[in-house]
Amino acid sequence: MLSSSVSYKTLLKQFKNVPAIISPSKIDMITDIGYLSQLESKYDVFLEKNMQLLDLYNIIDDLLDIRDAITIQICRLKRNRKRNDYYQTLQSETEIETVKQRDNTYSLKEYKCGCKVKQQNNKKQITVIQKQYYCFKHLHYFKTKQILETELTKINQELSSITKNENEI
Repeated sequence: MLSSSVSYKTLLKQFKNVPAIISPSKIDMITDIGYLSQLESKYDVFLEKNMQLLDLYNIIDDLLDIRDAITIQICRLKRNRKRNDYYQTLQSETEIETVKQRDNTYSLKEYKCGCKVKQQNNKKQITVIQKQYYCFKHLHYFKTKQILETELTKINQELSSITKNENEI
């Protein structure tokens, strides 16, 4: 990296649309994804337009390091956001389930494909309520199963309605 920002300023005065020069160590402190995304796109455009001149002045590596640090920070922030969202939804689901378990006996089955079957037994009533959440593949197969079962009942009805007179030719 160049020794001082003064040398950057003197070299980069020759170029148009120079993005803000930030030290890669300071990029880790920035948490605004929108600002970082704009800065990353500015760096990309600037590097594409001035690749050869920057290479002549031997500062392209430093600018690439800054752009890479920005990209890494954006990815890190996105992963943290997804992780926080996941843990918040997980926490809220467990809170809901503990409330339901106090009121009812409640069980949840989850299959490898992501399908879920919830069974709920009321203490006051003996009825069992099943709520099923299927993946698209299972949903497709259940629909075809229902269609085939209705077809089979129609065929069974037709078979049972055949009389002896109709069988003779």
